[in-house]
Amino acid sequence: MGKTDRGEHPLIFDDYTVQQVDAQWLQERVKPKRHIGLTPELCILCRACEDVCPWECIYMMSPDIIRDADSASLKTLASQSHAVFIIDDTECTRCAICVERCPTDALWLGRVDG
Repeated sequence: MGKTDRGEHPLIFDDYTVQQVDAQWLQERVKPKRHIGLTPELCILCRACEDVCPWECIYMMSPDIIRDADSASLKTLASQSHAVFIIDDTECTRCAICVERCPTDALWLGRVDG
């Protein structure tokens, strides 16, 4: 567990199944054709996005969930990260409350291209 200037990082969940979301599937949904994006370099792991989400669909997960991935880029991400940011897209309504709440502007609302 990493340290911050205030002590230990908060407990990061590790009991989640990761699935890659197909852009075509997102475009066919009735939801707005937008997605929540993250700029990892700006994220301070404060978890305010998790706390404020009315649908409880945002998770900061342990990188261990992707350590055994087939993708080399995912393995690299797992080895370099303190947490993996995950949004359950089946629950997310794109309300963007998390975007507004983020103290470092690490979250943003973008268009789905695919």
